Amino acid sequence: MSIEAVEQRLVWTLPTDATCAKRARDLVDDTLTVLGVDREVIRDAKLMVSELATNSYRHAHEHPPHELWFDPGPREVVCAVFDSLPMAFDGDTTFSDDHGRGLNIVEELSGGRCGRHLTVSRLEPYAEGKAVWFAVQRG
Repeated sequence: MSIEAVEQRLVWTLPTDATCAKRARDLVDDTLTVLGVDREVIRDAKLMVSELATNSYRHAHEHPPHELWFDPGPREVVCAVFDSLPMAFDGDTTFSDDHGRGLNIVEELSGGRCGRHLTVSRLEPYAEGKAVWFAVQRG
């Protein structure tokens, strides 16, 4: 993967089985390494994406597609996990709710640069769902 290829929005399909989090961690490690992101930041990003991918697998495994998105900007990289379950945890969970403990980790490690929004798949037209995202500083 070249730096030029990474300067665009990137998207990968994630598996809808127990390998989802590992695949997401590997993609985060590879992509952020190419972008020259600090190893400590990459370590935190791998933990954050692991939380998001695990939630996607646990709560939305029957709602494909599952995707990993990267939007590299000049100062930060936004990483998101998409699935077609519109809202997790009955639609009422925020980053501070009891059921969202893993999301609290994401909020802390990202310094609050995280969230979720309703959106559509980047790979399958008309597949509606949500993207849960975080941002990390880029070098």
